Amino acid sequence: SIKKKTCHWSCPPNSVMLPKSSRLNLKKDFKWAVSGKVVDTKFAKLYLKVGENESPKIGIATSSKTFKKASDRNRARRLISTALEIIYSALPTSICIVPLPKRSILGVKSGDVLIELTERLKDVKAIN
Repeated sequence: SIKKKTCHWSCPPNSVMLPKSSRLNLKKDFKWAVSGKVVDTKFAKLYLKVGENESPKIGIATSSKTFKKASDRNRARRLISTALEIIYSALPTSICIVPLPKRSILGVKSGDVLIELTERLKDVKAIN
């Protein structure tokens, strides 16, 4: 059987990293996406921009100014990543999303992040 690569040892076993083709990984891509619409949630600030890509692209930015410890930055990134992986299939194909986690994300579970992100993306009509 083929083993799926999970994003982290503490992630649920069915959680799989987004493929590289679905991630924003160049500085110019991040800058381009951040120039789009801003959606504020309790746990993150989301930058949304529609592009000409064939699949949704996501790039998570964590600030060392907001999260002093690397372990906190990693946890924030993991929580956002897990929530976005679940709703990834509902996203429009041409969207690029750059979530910037807030400090408040550290005190919640991944389910809370998922609910908040889903509600806010539905409010701005990014998902159905």
